[in-house]
Amino acid sequence: MPATSPTPTVTQPKYQNYYNRRLSRSLQRHTAAQNRSASHLAREFLDVPPSSQPSALARRFIWLAECLRQDNDVDATNIDSSLECRRIALTASVFARATDSFAQKCRTLFESMLERRHQQWHDDEEDKDAMDDISQEEEEQFYQSLATLQWITHHLRHPFFTSLHEVTNRVVRSMIQSNFDTEGLLPQCLQWKDAVLVPHVQRAVGTQAYQKQRWDDRLRYAVYESFVVARSEELFDMVTEYPDSLPAVRELSAALDGTGRILYRSLAYNWRMGLVQRLLHPGAQTNQIIDVYISTIKVLRTMDSSGELLHVVTRPVREYLRGREDTVRCIITSLTEEDGDLYEELQRQDAKPLEEAQLQDLEDEEPPAFDWEPPPSILQRRGVITGRLGKVGSSSRRAGDILTMLVGIYGSKELFVNEYRIMLADKLLSNLDYDTDKEVHTLELLKLRFGEESMRQCEVMIKDIDDSKRIYANVWCPLDMKASSEDDPPCLDAAIVSHIFWPPLQREDMRHHHRIDSQLDNYAMEYAILKNPRRLVWMKQLGHVELEVELYETDDDGNAVSHVKQVKCTPVHATLLAHFEDKPSWTVEELCTETELSDEMIKKRMTFWVNQRVVQATRSGYSLVSVHDAHSDEHGFVEHEDDDDGDHAVSFGAHEEEEMKVYESYIVGMLSNLGRIPLEKIHTMLKTFVTGSDHKYDKTPQQLAVFLQQLCKEEKLECSPDGLYNLLKKRS
Repeated sequence: MPATSPTPTVTQPKYQNYYNRRLSRSLQRHTAAQNRSASHLAREFLDVPPSSQPSALARRFIWLAECLRQDNDVDATNIDSSLECRRIALTASVFARATDSFAQKCRTLFESMLERRHQQWHDDEEDKDAMDDISQEEEEQFYQSLATLQWITHHLRHPFFTSLHEVTNRVVRSMIQSNFDTEGLLPQCLQWKDAVLVPHVQRAVGTQAYQKQRWDDRLRYAVYESFVVARSEELFDMVTEYPDSLPAVRELSAALDGTGRILYRSLAYNWRMGLVQRLLHPGAQTNQIIDVYISTIKVLRTMDSSGELLHVVTRPVREYLRGREDTVRCIITSLTEEDGDLYEELQRQDAKPLEEAQLQDLEDEEPPAFDWEPPPSILQRRGVITGRLGKVGSSSRRAGDILTMLVGIYGSKELFVNEYRIMLADKLLSNLDYDTDKEVHTLELLKLRFGEESMRQCEVMIKDIDDSKRIYANVWCPLDMKASSEDDPPCLDAAIVSHIFWPPLQREDMRHHHRIDSQLDNYAMEYAILKNPRRLVWMKQLGHVELEVELYETDDDGNAVSHVKQVKCTPVHATLLAHFEDKPSWTVEELCTETELSDEMIKKRMTFWVNQRVVQATRSGYSLVSVHDAHSDEHGFVEHEDDDDGDHAVSFGAHEEEEMKVYESYIVGMLSNLGRIPLEKIHTMLKTFVTGSDHKYDKTPQQLAVFLQQLCKEEKLECSPDGLYNLLKKRS
């Protein structure tokens, strides 16, 4: 290896070491003098009474900056470097002695100065604060002192930032609070930022530091954040006032985009908590919850095209609605009534059938339409909470399809179809003029969404009513001809239904008055001639009767006056009153014998006529109100109303019982072939095999468990201790 030569050592002359030592001592003496001066200034600057106003601290800043500029001992060529040295020494002395209260005082001072500028911008002369004793010249000197000391960007950064944040929150909240229908609130907040915040910060930190540290972007973000925080506190009110609050929704979406979409998680949490606390409780009606749920979908559809925010926010609402018994009925009512919130959704031209809306996106295989629009950007398609990239088209469309989301609460459309059949049956049977135009229009709209196969039975029901109108016209002519020679003219029309396609109707064994029975028999005979070999089977308790009843009431002079009143009632009420034409008084036992109704049913139905002041209750039974009884107030008036359920032609208990009978046959077949089966397997097999039949299986495992326990009580099944069900073997 080659040898390395040693590095020569350079020795400094002795006179040079001498001058270096003298220069070092001189600098130390100069630094010590500066430190003593800085310490003295720091003690005087911090010697502020605790109860002093912010204006006193502002004047201290002005005085300290003036003391820092005084430098008569230094040559003019070195004034900049000396000033920087003194500023550093002074800064170290001040913040070495400053307590925690000093930062709080500085924060109060910055907030007061910013509030002063806001009042000047707002031209609010009524609200005076502690900074009114500072002149315009002193205010300018205060900002110059901040620029000279350069404490904002480092040592007083936290108090300065906190003051900006607090004042911005207060001002933005006061500008937009509870104002949802006014447009341009967000631009107004940005104008306030340019007029108040920007000059305040620019004069405090200096023009160069303002541009270098990108303060304009920071202030804009602060305004956006304050806007989102203020709106987050009133999200529920904004939803309930939709669509009047649409301007506020759009501006909130713009503010969220301005924050880089990083506040969506906290927004989703506040939104969910607001819905849970103010909506999801027993005091809220189901239709109110559904209305707020629909408005929430519309609002979130405007704010987030990815649909992720909608899924997260509305999850508690979907779970709560699934547990309410009348959810399906309220949805169908809103869907079919013209004044319902969902009726407009049913009439959407771009809506697809529910089965297609629940499938994966097939838009790429379809040719473009004339109203084609480009897909949203990747940023908009990303989930606002997870950031995952969603699909184009179908996800955003499903997020906006309100009906699909409502049906998705239960995961099956059969519940809604069955509920619509029940409601349609009540409407058709209560329609006395056979007008089905509205029902036909609604049915055609429902067929587009639920499918024609699901609505086939409803179509037959409407056809039955239309056929009943034609049959009535054909039957009326011979009945009218027969009545021309008799004293009893025809006064009956009938709705003839195909009971196989209708839901189970109420059946109650009873016998009408002979005059009513004669009308029914004449109509049935003419129908048999017209539609031979078909025969009518009357559901005697269903229908509506219009009667003219003569009542006795007292006038102002105390005289009994007779007048005729039009009364609408059920056939049961009509046949009970018809018996009082034969004789004025009846006992409960006699009415039970004549009508074949129970005594409890007689008492309930007679309450209607007692309250109408046609019949009065006596100790032995009931009697007509006479002229003499009209002068007396004691008519046996019954306070409670008749709890007649004749307004509903469909028997809900019979409908459920019919469904359970079908399920029972499937369960018995399973257990006969497979032996002992647990509840979970029975539930899975019912979902597999009952699908496609006339009765869809849409029960939950809990409902199935209740039904199986009922079969066990009826001694049709038995359940082992390990939870396995089996057919009960009868002992011979």
